[in-house]
Amino acid sequence: MSTRTNLQDLENIVSCLEDVKNIVVARLVPEEARTHFRQAEKEALLGVRSLLDAAIDRLDEDKADQKRKDRNRMKQILVEE
Repeated sequence: MSTRTNLQDLENIVSCLEDVKNIVVARLVPEEARTHFRQAEKEALLGVRSLLDAAIDRLDEDKADQKRKDRNRMKQILVEE
């Protein structure tokens, strides 16, 4: 049996397990609860997005501060005597 066949088998097993999970969830968890869970997942992802946006903003601010410092830094001018 080749590695490719093993990977295909694993993909098929994962697909079947996902189908079973979906069936179980559909039968055991009321639709209203699933809706709340989906919304909660979305809110969690939006929270992560906010954290990433804030980190990116801080990096941009640090870069802008460094540029300002570089511009304001005194430059030595050589004067010939």
